Amino acid sequence: MAKVKEVNSYIVYEGISNYDGEAIVVIATGFANKSKNTKTGDMIQTWIMRQDTPPHEAIRNGNDYSICGNCPLRPLNYKANGLKKRCYVLVHNAPLTVWRTYKKGGYEHITPERLRELLQDSNGLRLGSWGDPASVPFEVWQSIGVGTGEFNHTGYTHGYLVDNFDTRYLDVAMVSLDKVTPQIPPGLNGRSFRVIDSVDEVLPGEILCPASKEQNYKTTCEKCGLCAGLNRKAKNIAIIIH
Repeated sequence: MAKVKEVNSYIVYEGISNYDGEAIVVIATGFANKSKNTKTGDMIQTWIMRQDTPPHEAIRNGNDYSICGNCPLRPLNYKANGLKKRCYVLVHNAPLTVWRTYKKGGYEHITPERLRELLQDSNGLRLGSWGDPASVPFEVWQSIGVGTGEFNHTGYTHGYLVDNFDTRYLDVAMVSLDKVTPQIPPGLNGRSFRVIDSVDEVLPGEILCPASKEQNYKTTCEKCGLCAGLNRKAKNIAIIIH
């Protein structure tokens, strides 16, 4: 009897972006084929993308605002923000492959509740392998079970730079900081994940990312689980830009 092919990826959300009301999609991958990302480990990845624009075009024409908001690392803006490096995600690789398969109708839909069930047998969930989780309605992540403790997750957001930011995201995601936004804005309660240039820049109340090169890859994100916002009672995290 022929072996039934396992399903690797699913569409979890098709709807509007919190940032500009444009149509976006969330696709979860890695159920059959393990992630090759040595830093994160074998976590289920989520790709947040415009429905109508290939990722490599979105970063050129500005449509990535729908899923990245005002992130200073956006390829269109990082030089204007005085940054030497742009976002580390190479969109012409995995994001483009996922988007093309999506446009060909290669993925089936599942509900967030069904994803929650599938995650019970996983090594955790990465919110936004590309794209900011705060661009997706919070209720989607809530229905998936993010932050319940049923599985590890990681999440990072620059959503606080967009008007009317919903602070509930800070329960499940780290406040992304960089040279443009070096500290958590006054009045915003959250844990931070800060990009630095040197280990000498680590501040009191911060630790270096345990899964980083500078920490000799002590662990992986799937095993660590510290980058889960206020859900984890832990110090802030810093990492050398990569």
